[in-house]
Amino acid sequence: MSRSRSRRKRKAPPPRKRRSWFSRLSPEVRVIALVVVVAAGVGAFVSWPRKAARPTTKLTIVAPADDAFRLALIDAGRSFARTHRDLDVVVVDARDEKMRAYEAMWRKGESKVDLLIGAEAYLAGWAQAGLLEPWDDLVASRKMRLAPAGLEAGRIAGKQVMLPVALELTCLTVAGPDSAAIPDSLERLASAARKLSSPGAPALGADWRGPWAAAVVLSTARAARPHLTQAMLMGGAGEALAWWRRGIAEGWASKPAASDGSLPRLWWAGQRGAPGGDGGRGVLWLPPGAVEHGTLCAAYGAVLPRKSSHQPAARLFASEVLLSDEFQSALAQRAGLLPAVVGAWDQLSGARWKALSGAAARSLPLSPELRARGTAERFAQVTRSCLEGETTPAAAAARLAGLL
Repeated sequence: MSRSRSRRKRKAPPPRKRRSWFSRLSPEVRVIALVVVVAAGVGAFVSWPRKAARPTTKLTIVAPADDAFRLALIDAGRSFARTHRDLDVVVVDARDEKMRAYEAMWRKGESKVDLLIGAEAYLAGWAQAGLLEPWDDLVASRKMRLAPAGLEAGRIAGKQVMLPVALELTCLTVAGPDSAAIPDSLERLASAARKLSSPGAPALGADWRGPWAAAVVLSTARAARPHLTQAMLMGGAGEALAWWRRGIAEGWASKPAASDGSLPRLWWAGQRGAPGGDGGRGVLWLPPGAVEHGTLCAAYGAVLPRKSSHQPAARLFASEVLLSDEFQSALAQRAGLLPAVVGAWDQLSGARWKALSGAAARSLPLSPELRARGTAERFAQVTRSCLEGETTPAAAAARLAGLL
C-alpha cells in the first residue's frame, strides 16, 4: 500500500526541448547567417522609397550700395533663412552698372534677380516698359500703415510698382554741436547763415547732384509756400533759386562744388546718419516749417521683376522682413533712414526722431519722374547753371518745368 502511494507521488521527467535548426548550425555558419540578415536589413532600409527633401531655393536680392543698409538687410536675411529652411537669401550690391545689366537681361526674357531695393532712378522707365510686378495685393492685405509719401512715390499709372521700405527727408545738418532753435522761415535761416559766415567761408550749402538738386529746390519752395503740391511747387522754383542766388551773392551760401571741397557750416541734404548724433556731419535740423507742413521726401523701396522665377518667395520676404517693425527700426538706427512703416516710428526714441516722423507724415514725395536718371541729371545741370550766374532764376525755372 505504501509502495503504490510512493509511485504516484514521483514526478514525471520534463519533456526534452527540440533544438531549432539555427542552434544545430555550427558557430561559424551562425555568424555568417547573422551577417547576411543584417546586411539585408540595411539594404532594405536604404532602398526603401522615402519622400525626397525639398530643394533649397536661392532668393537673390539686390541691395543699395550703402554699407549700413546692405548689412542690415544681410542680418535680416539670415533670420529669414533660419525660419524658412528651403530658402537661401543672397544679397548683392546695387551698383549702377549692374542695374543696366539687369535691365538688359529682363528685356531679353531672363532674370537672375528676384527682388531689388534702391532702384528708384530706374523705377519710372522699368514700370512703363512693363518690367515690374505691382505690389497692390500685398499692400491691401497687410494690416499696417505705410507712409503716404512712400506709397505715392512708388505709384505709377495707378499701380503700386514700388513697395516703400525707408524714407529720407531733405534737412539741414549743422556742423558741430549747436543748440539754437531751428529757424522757422527762410529769412531767419538766411540771418542765421549770415551770422555764421565769414569772408570766403559761406555757412550754408547744399547737395546739388542728381535728384537731391530737385529735393533742395522744391523743399526751399515749400518752406516759402508750405501748402502747395509738388506740381505747384515747380512754380515756386524761380523764387527758391533766387533765394539761393542771393545767399551766394551776399556770401552766406556757397556755389555748387566749392573749390576747397570743405563742407559749409550748414548743409542742406538728406538726413543719413542717426539723428541726435553727428551722423558724420553734425546736428540735424529740418527746413523751416517742415515739422508743421512737411518737406520733400525721397522714398527707397523694393521692386519685383516680372521675370523673377521666385515671386512667391520674394513677396514673402518683403512681407515678413522688409515690412517688419524689427527690420524697419534696425534700418533707421544703422542707416539713419526713417521707416516707411508708420508703426515703427513710435519705437524710435528721441526728439529728433519725433520731429522727423512728424515731418514725414506731412511731406511730399520726390516723384519717380524727378528721380529718373536722365531727368535728375538735367535738373541738376540747369540748377547749377543758374546758381553759377549763367541763367536767371526765371529762365531756369521755366526750363525745369519743361523737364516734366
